[in-house]
Amino acid sequence: MDPRSFLRALYRAAVAAVEPGRLVSEALSRRGSAVVVRSVEDPGRREFVFVPRRVVLLAVGKAAPAMAAAALRAMGDLVDEAVVVAPAGVLPEELPPGGRFLPSAHPVPDERSLAAGREALALAAGLGRDDLLVVLLSGGGSSLLALPPEEVPLADKVRTVSLLAAAGAPATDVNLVRGALSRLKGGRLAAAARQADVVTLVLSDLGDTGWHLVASGPTFGVPPSRRTAAALLETWRIQPLVPSSVRSFLASPSANEEVRDGGQRWGVLLGDVRTALEGARREALRFGADVRVLPELLSGEARAAARRLAVAGASAGNLVRRAGAPPRRLVTLFGGETTVTVKGRGQGGRCRELALATAFHVDGIAGANLLVAGTDGVDHTPDAAGAFVDHATLARAAALGLDPAAALAGNDSGPFFAALGDAFAPGPTGTAVGDVAFVLAPGGEDVPAALDADEEGIPLPDRI
Repeated sequence: MDPRSFLRALYRAAVAAVEPGRLVSEALSRRGSAVVVRSVEDPGRREFVFVPRRVVLLAVGKAAPAMAAAALRAMGDLVDEAVVVAPAGVLPEELPPGGRFLPSAHPVPDERSLAAGREALALAAGLGRDDLLVVLLSGGGSSLLALPPEEVPLADKVRTVSLLAAAGAPATDVNLVRGALSRLKGGRLAAAARQADVVTLVLSDLGDTGWHLVASGPTFGVPPSRRTAAALLETWRIQPLVPSSVRSFLASPSANEEVRDGGQRWGVLLGDVRTALEGARREALRFGADVRVLPELLSGEARAAARRLAVAGASAGNLVRRAGAPPRRLVTLFGGETTVTVKGRGQGGRCRELALATAFHVDGIAGANLLVAGTDGVDHTPDAAGAFVDHATLARAAALGLDPAAALAGNDSGPFFAALGDAFAPGPTGTAVGDVAFVLAPGGEDVPAALDADEEGIPLPDRI
């Protein structure tokens, strides 16, 4: 099996490990008239049992359709109402009578996001004592569900969030500011449910930074304070650039906000990027490769993380060879999410920027191969999830008259890899847990091609 086919197989296995429908089915079931929620990631497998008067389902995010379909199969006719909010063009598999699908906008919220936000708030506010709100959250929920304060136009909030992202702020900081500029996020949706019980199942794309912040945490915690949000704008040196409505709102005193009002609040983590990496690890071992999973997740500037990919991948190979192991494929698995401080006007995303930056470190090192890709199948723009890189990437670029240094400086990695034919475009995967990077160290023999991933039940869409 050639290196790229091997890397594709690892990506398929990673995505399969975080298939949202299966994860929801493992966590959610019914027992007579009771709804049972199991803590999937908890070794003790704790159970939360609810016997509600009414059950209302709200699914929000890139994985919302698959999560909602699995939840409806698990709870059956216990569900009285269901609302699914997902990117426009993605249809849910099934809905109960009276169920609603609300197509919304991602990655930039628009009027559809506002409509979905109003629907979600009304849904929660209509519940009472002994009712149960089941919330299914996945990546992308922050833009799909938007409802800023009346004093802040949506365009001004979008501008503020864009400035934060362009400055290189991590997702946690961005979500805290989003939460302060919202009537839904930072626990406010759960507060609207008042006496009703709320249970939230989360497929996290935030790594170790806190799965309770997925979709800006509409059902978790205390709303971020305006002071905290204003301080973050100062930290990232964008405070003078944000719209005046945002500055005025964050500078004004806020009333005390009560997040809970009697109902129970429970949350369960279904899976995250480490779950995906474990799937890739098992697949690599099945192919007879030596494999190491880096425990520390990728973060920070993509260009800075590139050296870590190259060095760690090579050191893994050296460690195995010093141990006297026979020559085999040596692969190092990374997960996480980097950031990009946008300085140019090009097109691309953090995965392709990370891949292009790594190309400079592995240039000319025969046998070096890697794939960097988002598990949702999209790298900021929908044309690709990431890119392949090998020892000859820069040489092939030069032969085509491409300038990799200029592409990196201009944040223009998308057209660069498209011109090389090295863009990785699996299409939307229906899940989202962040980014993965698989690095093959130089040397070692090819992975045997005799094994077929289908034998293990791993879905292999033709488009991947």
